[in-house]
Amino acid sequence: MSQGKARDKEKVIEELKELFLLGYSVTKACSISGIPQSTVQTWIDKDDGLRLKINKWQNEINILARKQWHTAISIGRPSKFGLDTYTPAKEWLERKEKDEFSTREEVTGKDGESLTIQVTPNAGHIPEKREEQK
Repeated sequence: MSQGKARDKEKVIEELKELFLLGYSVTKACSISGIPQSTVQTWIDKDDGLRLKINKWQNEINILARKQWHTAISIGRPSKFGLDTYTPAKEWLERKEKDEFSTREEVTGKDGESLTIQVTPNAGHIPEKREEQK
């Protein structure tokens, strides 16, 4: 790769870094900045160091949210400064780190077993009105 192309790559990655630090995916960051995703994806596929760097940048906001969430819990909520850092951090984590912070609740039967649903034939069926015979 020529020196000019290497510099272009560095400029592009530096421009995208700001978006990666906000948690954007490669697809979304490229779309926002008007940079062809295929170009950036090719660079990532060929450069493990770049892939790791981008991954780190994308996760920094999640780490920040965890730290704020932890701090808010540690000092009490709302904080002694009157700021509620717990709620925005919690909401971010619920959306971005669903595997650990999801608020999804499942309804189960006794002892966690599957629910058994019985359907009664014609339950809730309203018969048609019959004309009264004369």
